[in-house]
Amino acid sequence: MSDRLIFQLGTNNWQRGGEFAPGSGILHESHHFAYNALPGVRAYSMYPSRRQRFQDEDVHVFPLDHDIPICESVSPTSSYRWHSMDEAEVDSYRVRLTNDVVDWMEEIESRTGDCFSLAIAHHAFMNTVVIRDVNQRRVAAGRPRMTVLCFAHGTELKMFNNERRGDEPEEFPLRFLPFMQREKIFDYADPEHGVDVVAAISNEQVDALLDVFPEFPRERVVLSPNGYNQDVFLPAPEGTDRAAVLAQFFTQPLEGSDRASEQVTPPEGFDAVVVFCGKFADWKRLDVLLRAAALYEQDARRIITLVIGSGPAEAQRELHMLTTDLGLRRTYFLGPRPQDELALLFSCADIGCFPSYREPFGLVFVECMACGTPVIGADSGGPRDFVTPEVGTLVPETTNSTALAESLAEAIDQALTANWKSTRGPVAARYARNRFSVSGQVSHLLAEVDRLTS
Repeated sequence: MSDRLIFQLGTNNWQRGGEFAPGSGILHESHHFAYNALPGVRAYSMYPSRRQRFQDEDVHVFPLDHDIPICESVSPTSSYRWHSMDEAEVDSYRVRLTNDVVDWMEEIESRTGDCFSLAIAHHAFMNTVVIRDVNQRRVAAGRPRMTVLCFAHGTELKMFNNERRGDEPEEFPLRFLPFMQREKIFDYADPEHGVDVVAAISNEQVDALLDVFPEFPRERVVLSPNGYNQDVFLPAPEGTDRAAVLAQFFTQPLEGSDRASEQVTPPEGFDAVVVFCGKFADWKRLDVLLRAAALYEQDARRIITLVIGSGPAEAQRELHMLTTDLGLRRTYFLGPRPQDELALLFSCADIGCFPSYREPFGLVFVECMACGTPVIGADSGGPRDFVTPEVGTLVPETTNSTALAESLAEAIDQALTANWKSTRGPVAARYARNRFSVSGQVSHLLAEVDRLTS
């Protein structure tokens, strides 16, 4: 019996070749290897990059001469927005990507003697359009139509909602939502529809997708909480000297500043560690955590705050200036870090604090928990599905940044006073490992695709 051939089309780069990757790129890569570990399955993947030029047997890079287009205004790896591209550039991207996918699929099928039966488009935007175009060309050439699974990540839905809301017409003109509606990618009743099944990473994202595309049948949307790399994100070995570990890390000064890089350990030592990881976007609310740090740095405990991630130069400047204005003494900006270093920093922390507003899923929560560190966030978005009192807490959601900062500072104080690292940390590690494996996620996805398309 022939192997099941799966094609994945990613929106963001993978984390290799010295290039950092956003969450969706890391997830695509982990899914690729998890699919290929399943018996009778062979997965092939393509993703864009300006820097990488890998052309492996089962992975191809779609080469760009510009940064990867993004749906929002901020990304850890790009500031090149879809809305900054004119119609000719968007059309050219679509045609060139379609041609590359068709050509590589034909090469694989010719070499293996098997046919692709499932195509997975990451994000509910351009990749779904391209895969629909590929399907049409394949059918016209006499090949069977592939089932299409769209893996919705959330940032594209934010873009559509920003357009629909209309309060930032210069930043988000009403352009790509009408484009998707004209293409009828999610109009399942249309014979030329693009998507057969959607996977959403949280219950809130299920609702968000159906709010934007109400024509798509709810029964064909699968809830698929993200898995994490269980070989990387692990608790630190017992007896680890975390002061020695943290002393290996140095800050990443603001570009253009005359401030020198600092070692991550204050001269007077420290008693506790709070860690944040995320892109410098408004909805991640790092500014609120910094305001909370201004409160808990007054504590008798010597609490240090590690900020992992980055963003556009303007956002970096604003956050560094806020740190100065608040008089923070023990807050360290470390820049983006590879997964192995991120796991080490998570495992050395007492608390992971990620106060995002309506986080689509919250993979950093899970990765932090897997390292044996309890988590604190805001009561909105994907974390509501899995952050329980046994592994951390979610403080009341509010748009009042002062109130939110006070709630975060109070929760962090409670967590340190009650030593959640010892009491909830081991529970968090077991909970993450048992519930969020990548192999379990992809196996469940394939089973749901088969159920819905049989």
